Amino acid sequence: MAQDTVWCQNPRCPEKKNSNQIRGTKGKKYHQSSKASGYGSGNFCTLRCYDQWSDQYLDRAIDTLAIRIVEPVKLPMESAWRKDCKWQYNDGDSYIVRYLENKLMGIKIPVTEQQYDSIGYGNDECLALANQIGYKQSA
Repeated sequence: MAQDTVWCQNPRCPEKKNSNQIRGTKGKKYHQSSKASGYGSGNFCTLRCYDQWSDQYLDRAIDTLAIRIVEPVKLPMESAWRKDCKWQYNDGDSYIVRYLENKLMGIKIPVTEQQYDSIGYGNDECLALANQIGYKQSA
């Protein structure tokens, strides 16, 4: 959850007018923002509130932070490693085939369950294991 965020950050949140948003005493009732939960890194109460906020403010946030991507981001061959698995079925039996893959290089390396579980999904960990196993480039 975002630091110190208790309330939904969508200024339009109270416009939902849900019964759980009603506060105040007789004659002075009002709708208030809902508490933030797990949406948008913990800044919004619902996906709807996150979407409404994004529609209005996301472009402005990207431009203000000067992080707009204006050219395609390219991932070189050496950085395209990933781990994956597939279920295989054979004569009524099923089992999981685990492997490291680099589609740009045309390489798929079978790995054991222990090897698969020992690394995360990041390129660096997958590449390190592929190097340890000793992959051969085929593309």
